[in-house]
Amino acid sequence: MEELHLYLQIAESIRRDILGGKLNPGDKLPSVRALSQQWGCTQGTVQRAYHELSQQGILDSRAGKGTIVRGNLSQAQRNKDTVIRRATLVNRSEEFLLEALSMGYNLEEIQNSINIAMDRWKLADIQDQNYIKKTIKFIGSHDPLFNSISTRFSEIFPGFGLKVRFSGSLGGLKALKQHQSDISGCHLWDSESNSYNVEDVKKIFSGEKMVLLTLAHRRLGLILPPDNPQKISSIADVIQNRVRFGNRQPGAGTRVWFDMMLIKKGISPDQVNGYDQEYFTHSEIGRAIADGSVGAGVGLESVAVAYGLDFVFLTLERYDLVFYHDQIKEEPFNLLIQWFQHAEGKKFIKQFPGYDNTETGKIQFSM
Repeated sequence: MEELHLYLQIAESIRRDILGGKLNPGDKLPSVRALSQQWGCTQGTVQRAYHELSQQGILDSRAGKGTIVRGNLSQAQRNKDTVIRRATLVNRSEEFLLEALSMGYNLEEIQNSINIAMDRWKLADIQDQNYIKKTIKFIGSHDPLFNSISTRFSEIFPGFGLKVRFSGSLGGLKALKQHQSDISGCHLWDSESNSYNVEDVKKIFSGEKMVLLTLAHRRLGLILPPDNPQKISSIADVIQNRVRFGNRQPGAGTRVWFDMMLIKKGISPDQVNGYDQEYFTHSEIGRAIADGSVGAGVGLESVAVAYGLDFVFLTLERYDLVFYHDQIKEEPFNLLIQWFQHAEGKKFIKQFPGYDNTETGKIQFSM
């Protein structure tokens, strides 16, 4: 099914706040600039979300007065919100399914495991509503491996929950800076130092001591249709053959790396057929190539394996989890460090294709 674009996700979030009573008629919404910083996107994306809701009669935007909630949602609008919520759930479920298939499980095994898990969680919910004593918030770059950890978080770390929103590397770090989350994840390459993450963390958290905990190194490259029919072996081949390209959104670590590669190779974005065709996760890139919407994209090997697509390796990148230094001895942050540094965490990561766990659990500090 067609993926929701980011502006629709923003609009969905606002509708949900209205439905839940967090926003009421007459309430003023954040400025376009403030909300774009919160979501790690362009101001144009937020403006499009506001325009979408204004067209539906939900918001009222007036020059000099900002954007306010016009009134309660109609029944038709409530029905549309339900459809979008269900579509989002289906997309998350599909990510889990593809991840499990890539690990070698068949559909029957996956279905049986879901049934068992559902029964266990129903029982747990009845027995102990207060099982989760603390839920931490994650906003950061999309990673299929970390997504898998998040679905098992309370199982790996009993008593703790994890709420996840994928927003891109830069958006995640900015959300952490604004204390909208407790932990972030990024893979930002700095061309001058030829290193990942540390330089960007230093810039954003100037004067603050931050922890960078390595999740893993990931194999990044060109994801291509099965058997690579156009025999693509490099970014230059994509440009030369005018292959329809699926790009990541501004602020995503993969987009930062790709733009740096274009500069390094003297290639203008205008030469990339589909440079403005943006996708917000590695999984979306995989789906777009699988269904023929685009012919190439930069993404993770693990996604290519999950979709049965071809893959051309380009670089090994480091994905770090970032949080404040004063949290390092607090649960569940110290438990997370211990798990990654010991055999159990490394063994878990080793199951996933395209990941190197050699430096998993390594800690760096921003100062």
